Amino acid sequence: MKTNPRNHGRIPRRAPVRAARTRGAAVVMAMLVVAITVTLVAGVFWRQNVLIRQAENELSYAQARWLLRGAIDWAGVILSEDARTSSVDHLGETWAVPLAETRLNEEDGRQPLYLAGQIRDAQAQFNLRNLAAAGGVVPEEAAALQRLLAIVGLDQSLAEPIAQRVLGSIALANGQAPTMIAVSSVDDLLAVKGMTPDAIERLRPYVTALPQPTPVNANTASAEVLSARIANLSLADARRLTASRDRAYFRDPADVLSRLGTQLTASNSEIAVATRYFSVEGAVTYGRARLHANALLRRDANRVEMLWLREPV
Repeated sequence: MKTNPRNHGRIPRRAPVRAARTRGAAVVMAMLVVAITVTLVAGVFWRQNVLIRQAENELSYAQARWLLRGAIDWAGVILSEDARTSSVDHLGETWAVPLAETRLNEEDGRQPLYLAGQIRDAQAQFNLRNLAAAGGVVPEEAAALQRLLAIVGLDQSLAEPIAQRVLGSIALANGQAPTMIAVSSVDDLLAVKGMTPDAIERLRPYVTALPQPTPVNANTASAEVLSARIANLSLADARRLTASRDRAYFRDPADVLSRLGTQLTASNSEIAVATRYFSVEGAVTYGRARLHANALLRRDANRVEMLWLREPV
């Protein structure tokens, strides 16, 4: 068989195309491997960054929680010092001054730390716990609640089911067991037939639920609460009374009644000028963490005890 001398020693024409395709496939494969590697590495770094941020957030929240607990303890110190220097609690005292959001650390290289808070007199409100005693519903307290309901524009007939709800939630002195969960805040009254979220919000500024019956502090209570607390005291007279209190606080319960200039009466179980229970609200901002908390403090002769601490969701 004869061979064309012009084709002798030459590569067939299809060989360059095949070689180029091979090189192109190798380049694409290399690029694909690089892309996959980059994606995997980026994913690893992203997950690592998420874990680091999550750990930082958890640490910030833990530190914020401890800082907030320390602030509440400091509120207890303020209340203890107040009890040492005064037997009367009024709105002109140090404990009643709210703390606006304040930065506690300066440019020290750490994350900024802000604290805000306020101490409030829990006995400035009508105490739902007053409604029930060992003998059942306390008529005088139910009547006071009726007056308060009327003042805030709610149906007075709600006083009776509210009193029964409180009565069923406490263990009575005769050994009877409670028949329902304790009323620990005004929100628990939603279980009462006829109560609505709007009614709860109307009552919230004027009602509390403390562990035991307490008088209302006339030095800190609103005119609405005083009008409800003292029978036959009109809201207009109660407002004049609080205006008088703002000029000079009440020194004892007799001082309260003497300024009314009427024949109204109130017992020491109904009004007082000193307080045992205080509520504390606080907020701490530390880095990306912002934490709010409410606490109830009880002040006795030689100590201040935190009864509960709640962190709203």
